[in-house]
Amino acid sequence: MSAIASLTVVPRDSITELARLARTSPSSFRAYLAEHGSRARQEYDWSGYCMLYVLTYLEERGIDLEPSEFNAESEAINSAYGLTTLITPAPGLPDQLDPGAHREEELVAHFEEMGVDFEESGLAGLDTLRLLRDSISELRDDQVLLINIG
Repeated sequence: MSAIASLTVVPRDSITELARLARTSPSSFRAYLAEHGSRARQEYDWSGYCMLYVLTYLEERGIDLEPSEFNAESEAINSAYGLTTLITPAPGLPDQLDPGAHREEELVAHFEEMGVDFEESGLAGLDTLRLLRDSISELRDDQVLLINIG
């Protein structure tokens, strides 16, 4: 079983329409996302599960990536597009995601708690933090990073 994590940058003002389309027509949602979104500058090379485990690791540490203003939209998009996280630029967030602020051993332990034990899990976790930090740092105020794990 495998999963892929994709990162797409979308205009902030498109989130409401994406949510509407997710509720009414998943195929139109995908077409709209392809038309209005652009791939993040960096690709994610690890399994989508690694991204998922890092997202849960951050959540457990009180690092909230999703703004509450998009709760309803996020739920709608999740119902049509699979596990999706919407992230907006926020002051201090890139610093919280700095790999230097996290211990590799803690990431390894978290992966093991999730039932995943592989030799490079610490590296995967640090790489994921780095990618998240860099991708969020590059966002403009009128953009949202859409992470999909599917």
